[in-house]
Amino acid sequence: MPGRLDQIEGLLRPVLGGALLARCPDLVYSVNGLLVRFGRTQETLSQLLSRLDSLLFNTVYLGTDRSMVVQLQDGSRARVTSDAIHDLADRLLALAYAGKRPDAVLQDALFDFAREGSYAAMRELLARYPLEAFDREWIEQVLRENGQLE
Repeated sequence: MPGRLDQIEGLLRPVLGGALLARCPDLVYSVNGLLVRFGRTQETLSQLLSRLDSLLFNTVYLGTDRSMVVQLQDGSRARVTSDAIHDLADRLLALAYAGKRPDAVLQDALFDFAREGSYAAMRELLARYPLEAFDREWIEQVLRENGQLE
């Protein structure tokens, strides 16, 4: 599991900074626990996203003494917004299905989640599934318009 822990920390650090991660060392393990549990339950992607969102918000809120201001790696300070937390939760969520074998059930779940606004689900669909031209164009347009096409 160290590989996934490293991935989680790699997603958290640029947004939350090393100081907050040092102050809240259990965050990486808590995120990993949610991702591992997801694979063993009937929880939906939406439910997992909500859990990740809550975990991140509560950690930042309490870890910054309610200021929501973190110190980034370059020494600058930044306010962590709810949009940044939601985007981070969405990116973390992608780790839950990234290792799963692409099949029709997962594709349907990703399409449903993409319709709910998950950029990570959209990127996963583009990367791993053959799509109809209309679907591919729609997803690429949404990602491009929102600065999410990587």
